[in-house]
Amino acid sequence: MYAACDGWAFDHSGWNAEPELVAANAAFEGRVLERVRVTVGLRAFCEANRHRMPDQYWRDPLPRAREYVNRYLPPWATMA
Repeated sequence: MYAACDGWAFDHSGWNAEPELVAANAAFEGRVLERVRVTVGLRAFCEANRHRMPDQYWRDPLPRAREYVNRYLPPWATMA
């Protein structure tokens, strides 16, 4: 799973051009990957995919998640 914005993708390794990210993952998986847009809210997504909601963790994961995301400047922030 990754987040996408204007041709860029953010996953566990930071920002990458989306086509490059998809190609790398397809090569790793050894098959063509299908891009599936998440069209439901967080609660419905978590329930359907057996994920926990933020309030179901021992500690609030949101500050840690925000700190991680903020480590990586989006590509458009560095383009001048």
